[in-house]
Amino acid sequence: MQGSLSVRVQNHMDIELSEDLQYYKESFILGLTVKQAIFSILALGTGTAIVLLLYNKIGITLSCYVATPFVVPLALTGFYNYHGLSFWQFASKLIRYSFFNRPLVYCSTESVAELKEIFLEDSQEKRIIQEKTAKEEKKNRITQRKTEKKTRKRKREEKKEKKKSKNGFKIMITAALLLAWGALAAAVYFYYFY
Repeated sequence: MQGSLSVRVQNHMDIELSEDLQYYKESFILGLTVKQAIFSILALGTGTAIVLLLYNKIGITLSCYVATPFVVPLALTGFYNYHGLSFWQFASKLIRYSFFNRPLVYCSTESVAELKEIFLEDSQEKRIIQEKTAKEEKKNRITQRKTEKKTRKRKREEKKEKKKSKNGFKIMITAALLLAWGALAAAVYFYYFY
């Protein structure tokens, strides 16, 4: 079972419980827990009281703006939960880590000579890698040139063969035309002179 907790009973019996049970909340009114219902009523009461008291003096819009800073913390106290922290616990940690947190300072345990030695080793390794890549690139360029030469040579040979085949075709057509011309001449000769 995914996400389960194991509870051990006195008689050496293991009972698997789902982790969802630890987040189970019993409904009190309208699907709200007791805490949520109490703080909802407090937030609504506070907001209503502030708006009704200030409505005649500063108007509805400004009285709502004045009520907001009093209503929001009450509502968040009832409903907000972040990784098991209530609103006030989360707010206090947020303020402490934002404003009162000491900076972390790293103090190196290596001496300057050791750091220079490490830097030199790293630079030598980088140089070796660069030399290897340069050699590989040079080999690749050489093989690429060789393949380009081979392909150019093959294309030239193909062009020569095409020319030869075209020449052979021309010769055949010329021979066929001459043969036809000779046959025509012979036919005319036999027709008129025999």
